[in-house]
Amino acid sequence: MSRFSRAWLQRSPRERAAIAWGAAALALAIVVAFVWLPLERARARLTAQLPALRASIATLERDAAEVKRLRAVPAATAGAATPLASLASSAGGLPGAQITVLDDRRVRVTGADVSFAALLEWLRNAAATHGMRVEDARLEALPLAGRVRAELVLSRS
Repeated sequence: MSRFSRAWLQRSPRERAAIAWGAAALALAIVVAFVWLPLERARARLTAQLPALRASIATLERDAAEVKRLRAVPAATAGAATPLASLASSAGGLPGAQITVLDDRRVRVTGADVSFAALLEWLRNAAATHGMRVEDARLEALPLAGRVRAELVLSRS
């Protein structure tokens, strides 16, 4: 018989019960301290991160939709001035504006009296169909509501 067994058997049944309850309480405290508390902290941290992760997913989905839309736009060919020239012909559907091709990547849009709403719509269409983005813009409100004097430089992104 081992030394531990002899010491255990020499104790009274009441002492053995007290030692067993103490050992069980100690085991429970160890489980709580080293298993349950770390798991609970991790759950709380992940719960706090969840809204940020969902927002990140939404941003990535919007970016994926933008990539899909841009991939649908025809790629620029070697004669990149041709699509820009089509944009410049007859002001590209923007009444009161003159469009000048500066180089194979940039155009200048000028208008002394242009509808602001029409300008915004035209810019949206230029971005969607030609991949153009505003590089520089000077807008001045005119006395007539919804009318502006505009000078913009657009570049292919």
